Amino acid sequence: MAKQIMSSSNLLFFSLTLLIITLSPIPIFASASLEEANALLKWKASLEIPKNSLLSSWIPLPLNSSASAPCTSWFGVVCNADGSIQKLNLTSSGLKGTLHRFSFSLLHNLTRFNLSINNFFGPIPPEIRHLSKLVYLDFSFNKFSGVIPPEIGNLHQLNILHLYSTNISCSIPSSLGDLTLLNILYLYKNQLSGSIPTELANLKSLTHLEVAYNQLSGSIPSSLGDLTSLNVLYCGSIPSSSGDLASLNVLYLWKNQLSGPIPIELGNLKSLTNLDFLTDLEVADNQLSGPIPSSLDKPQQHTMTDPRCELGKVKSITDFKVNNNPISGSIPLDFGNSTQLQRLDLSSNHLVGEIPREFGKMKILDLSKNRLNGSIPTTIGQWAQIHYLNLNNNKLNEKIPSEIGKLVHLTELDLSQNSLTKEISSEVQSLQSLIKLDLYHNRPSGSISDAFTHLPRRIEINLSYNELSGPVPLWVNFVNVSIESNPDLCGNAT
Repeated sequence: MAKQIMSSSNLLFFSLTLLIITLSPIPIFASASLEEANALLKWKASLEIPKNSLLSSWIPLPLNSSASAPCTSWFGVVCNADGSIQKLNLTSSGLKGTLHRFSFSLLHNLTRFNLSINNFFGPIPPEIRHLSKLVYLDFSFNKFSGVIPPEIGNLHQLNILHLYSTNISCSIPSSLGDLTLLNILYLYKNQLSGSIPTELANLKSLTHLEVAYNQLSGSIPSSLGDLTSLNVLYCGSIPSSSGDLASLNVLYLWKNQLSGPIPIELGNLKSLTNLDFLTDLEVADNQLSGPIPSSLDKPQQHTMTDPRCELGKVKSITDFKVNNNPISGSIPLDFGNSTQLQRLDLSSNHLVGEIPREFGKMKILDLSKNRLNGSIPTTIGQWAQIHYLNLNNNKLNEKIPSEIGKLVHLTELDLSQNSLTKEISSEVQSLQSLIKLDLYHNRPSGSISDAFTHLPRRIEINLSYNELSGPVPLWVNFVNVSIESNPDLCGNAT
């Protein structure tokens, strides 16, 4: 009986002990996790931090602490079930400093690391290789220096890599081709040079590749045509194999120093919605050459920008820009088949021949600074949706067609620096939306038409350096008009 009572007592004691253990607070961090917290504190001490920063929540742990503070109250810190720091998000925190004292080896359980939109400088240390569990890395919009460390290629779990606008330089390391799980690679707006490594063709899961706004040279490797999951390509000139990128829907190729022709194989890009070869003289023009093809007849929904693409048969194209390139040849007459084309910029090239008769539903048309000749087509009256028309600095001749008066939505018309002749059509008075009319440096003759008096008072008119004659009309006093260097004009408006 006594043994039974003792046995019952032992059972009760064991149960109470188990209950107490269950209800007692258990430290969330193990000793290794305490090391992680202390490592972050040491790194914080090396940084310049603005007043009232959310990093003020990063405070040393008191003695005998449960060590739960980093997981429960530290800004930007998220822990895993074991209490180890798993995510660090310090984006837009106003931080300034380096990664020299960041303990990559102790924080090896990080899966997401975001330092974007701060003022970090200095190199990205090769010790980043210790973050082998990373799936997301974002260092964009900082002031780092030096190279992309080849050791990043050891982060085999990485899905997203954002290093755009980080001030990094030199070449793109071939080791990035080892990141076979990578979906998104953003390297644009840096000082990267050299060519795009062929090893990037190993990134079979890649959907977004952006490397524009750099100093890259050469052509895009033809092996990138194997990246069949790619739907955004933002870089340089394109190989014919790019036509194999069946999932591609956005292609930006601007502001690099890439050369060579644009292949007709782009016609295979059935998902393409945005193709942009736009360049800028202030950064680095491309050196694209050759004629404009005319065979992009397979894409279904395009927003494109390069005249050498054979887009004449592309029914759904909306944007096409390729200014500031030595593009040659004529503008394909098939442009009129692109019934959804709204914005076309072929300015500052070497295009020759006549202006096509048809331009569908064009709203913005810039053919300036080329070598186009012939007359302005009378079918211009059918371009009913056009708002902006710039044909300046070409070799256009004959008179301005009266049909131009049908462009009731036109707000800006620039026909300057051509060889247009004869009288200015009185139909210009119908352009009631016009705010700028530039006929500078042509050869129109005759008097200044009173039709101009019917134009909006806010309009800016430039009739300088022409062959106008006769008296200066009184209305010139009431609008912003320039009439200098017309030697046969006589009289003064008062």
